[in-house]
Amino acid sequence: MANRHAMKNLAQALGLQYSVLAQATREEELKARTAGLPQGYQNDFMPYLDAYGKPRCAAKTRQGVPCKAQGLGRGHRCPFHGGLSTGPTTEEGKAKALAALARGRGKS
Repeated sequence: MANRHAMKNLAQALGLQYSVLAQATREEELKARTAGLPQGYQNDFMPYLDAYGKPRCAAKTRQGVPCKAQGLGRGHRCPFHGGLSTGPTTEEGKAKALAALARGRGKS
């Protein structure tokens, strides 16, 4: 129920406090929203689900609409909006990443 006044009237008719009814409604909406997601996504930040129930990025684009790319990993963002990195693809990039890893391990 999105209408706050209707929820207040319903809570009054049922003899409940508004906050109790609102909390129960939020919990039901959360369960419905994450019902089809794998276990690792259950308590994660609430993803934007498309019509097929798959998580989407939903970052606000420059056009002002949500990004429709598939949300990956924790946070459900696409690689364009801070999601999982594909890592270095060129030989030079792989060598630089390996050198940075060796430097980082040497500091500790």
